[in-house]
Amino acid sequence: MIWAAKKAFSILGNFYWKIFGGIFLASIWAFVGLILMFTVIGFPLAMECFKIAYINYKPFGKKIILIPNRIFASIIWLLTVGWIIGVLSLFNALLSCATIIGLPLAGQWFKVCRLAFFPFCSVWA
Repeated sequence: MIWAAKKAFSILGNFYWKIFGGIFLASIWAFVGLILMFTVIGFPLAMECFKIAYINYKPFGKKIILIPNRIFASIIWLLTVGWIIGVLSLFNALLSCATIIGLPLAGQWFKVCRLAFFPFCSVWA
């Protein structure tokens, strides 16, 4: 019974998330992944971008754990594109904290913000 309630809230939360910015954020990650696919060095990173786009499309019910692997890729990411997506996610998280209707989304925005700054040191479950 508890599993069914968690699944129902996850589905409802993901629907709510998609309306208030999830589709936009997932499309940004997919676009960056598409650009990275055309480079030799960026191809493995592009696959990660598509995985992260999926996480940003449906973040409810998923946990993100930071593990320090691929630090060089994460530093390059942070210096190029990562800070833009991270600041955008942080701004939306703070904006969600300011409204009552946005409070359920604030935790998810902080989750994807952490993922935006260090995506290649992250594992999700």
